[in-house]
Parts: sequence; C-alpha cells; structure tokens
Amino acid sequence: MSLLPNTGGTAPAIRRRGLAPWRLGELSSTYVLYAVLLLIVLFPLSWVILGSFKNPSEIFAYPTTFFPRELTLTNYADVIRRTALPTYLLNTAIVTGFTLVFTLAIGTVAAYGFSRWNFPFKNTILVTLLILQLIPSTVNIIPYYLMMNWFGLLNTRTALVLIYTATHVPFTIWIMKGYFDTLPRSLDEAAVIDGCSMFRVFWSIMLPLSLPGLSAAGFLVFIGSWSEFLVPLVIANSREVAVMSVGLYSFFGMDTTAYHYAFAASVMSTAPVILAYLFAQRYLISGLASGAEK
Repeated sequence: MSLLPNTGGTAPAIRRRGLAPWRLGELSSTYVLYAVLLLIVLFPLSWVILGSFKNPSEIFAYPTTFFPRELTLTNYADVIRRTALPTYLLNTAIVTGFTLVFTLAIGTVAAYGFSRWNFPFKNTILVTLLILQLIPSTVNIIPYYLMMNWFGLLNTRTALVLIYTATHVPFTIWIMKGYFDTLPRSLDEAAVIDGCSMFRVFWSIMLPLSLPGLSAAGFLVFIGSWSEFLVPLVIANSREVAVMSVGLYSFFGMDTTAYHYAFAASVMSTAPVILAYLFAQRYLISGLASGAEK
C-alpha cells in the first residue's frame, strides 16, 4: 500500500483563479470614473451645506476654508427672520401640493381608461401626449404668459398650478398606463362579476395595486414642480406669490450676493426633496421599471 498521495488524473485539479489583468483594469477604471462623478456631484453640495454653517466673514475670507472653523446657526435664523423665505416655502408647498393632487388624479384616471378600453384615435392621442413632453418649457413660455394674462391670472399661484398640471399630466399618463398594463384584466372582470361598478374596481382594487407607480409618478411630479424656475420667474414673480426657486434667485444681486443667506436657503429648499425621495424610494425603481415595460 503506497503512502504517497494519488496524483493521477482521476482527482480533479483545483486551481486558484484570479481576475484577468484586463478585467482588473476595467474594474479599476470603472470605480475611478464613479469616484470622479461622485466627487463632481457631492463637492458643490457639500460646499453649500458646510457654507450654511459659516459666519459671513469666514465665507468671504481668503484663503477660503472648506470646513467651518466654528459652526453657527445664525444664517438659518437670519434668513427666516429677515427675508421672505417662509413665504417662498409656503407658496412652493401650496403650488406643489395642489399640482401633485390634480396631476395624479387626472393622470391616473386617464391612464386607466387608456389601459383598459379601446376607442378611436387612442394610439394617436398617446403619441401626441408623448410628443408634448419633448417640447421644452422655453418654447411655451410666451403662450403661457399670454393665456394667463388673458384669464387675469398673472402673479397668482393658480396660474402655476394650472401650468404645472398641464405639463405633468402627459408624463403621468404614460407612467401609469404602463403600470396598469402589467395588472391582469381578470381582476377587473372578476370584480365586475361580483357586482362592483367600474369606479369601485378602480378605487378599491386598481388604485391600491398601483401604489408603486403612483409613488414614482408622484415623486417626479414633486421634483418638477418644486424646482421649476423659468415659468414662475415669468408668470408669478411678485414677492407675495414667488416660489422658492425665484426666491433663491433674489439673493443674487447686481452688485452684491448674500451667500450666507443663499447657502442656508438652498439647504432648506433641498431638504423637502430629500425627504420625498426617502419616502418614495421603496417604490420608485419598481414603479418606473413596471411603467416602462409597455
């Protein structure tokens, strides 16, 4: 009986394999690119956040500092007490809230109709809605101004709600139609057989099942309404009805710029967007993916 280990061909050879040099270089290049992109995105944001905690003298000091020497909340207190920032935030919240409700209500009902029924020119209408999304707001700004002036709605929050709703409804219809298309029609048919009206089917069955799509569409509508700048700058730029984006612009003057106010106001303006994302992130990816399948 031999005590030597068996080195015959019957035993599988175990080889330790590492990454190929070309594969390692590819991964390294990818990570470096991601790191550079992350730095490009995070550096300005970090500068604004840290700058909001600096004293005005430190902001303009030379050489400048990235981290504040002494943290202070004076900028936040002053921008709330001495500027119209609370009014800007309130106007933005009102306009965004009403836009969100009207857009989701109109877009969801219309999307359900497009998904479940066939009628003349259905595809033509859908393509037209898609084409409308390709038109930039700068092209429509003069018609918007003339229409709101004719209706007597210039410098009103109502004008912004109407324009934002009309702008976001086509996109919402496309997202929600794609999501409704993924839900089997047998659910509708079974509910109708059980005696449910079409409204009850939509409200009690389809709407709860479409929560991921609603969250995705609602988040995009929220972002678009909250951050819009050109339309409110032209349509509603008075101090009483100005929204946050126009209010931030007012901190940058011809001769001087109140950077300490602008930094603090920018952080306060961005916070609701981050909170909205944290609230909707659970459904955001799945809702957009399902809506894009069709």
